[in-house]
Amino acid sequence: MPRWTDADRTPLASLRANAYLSRNEAAVKLHVGVTTLARYENGTNDVPMGIAEKMAILYQVPFDAIREAVAQPQGVIEVEAVISAAKGEGG
Repeated sequence: MPRWTDADRTPLASLRANAYLSRNEAAVKLHVGVTTLARYENGTNDVPMGIAEKMAILYQVPFDAIREAVAQPQGVIEVEAVISAAKGEGG
């Protein structure tokens, strides 16, 4: 079940929260600063391909889920729907 909080409004932040990682924990594991990760999550900075690949592994989601979240930084997505779509499960 996805974990939602007021602080996790963007799709990329929702994927992180769904992996039960704080922004600080994820930043440490991704080897980026907390502010840098926040900028990726809110769409201020582009996410480099290498970081996006690490996010997919760390957040345990298909790479396409990260790509979809990055494409809609200010939108709201349903985490389970994006993961299912990325796996080709439909629905």
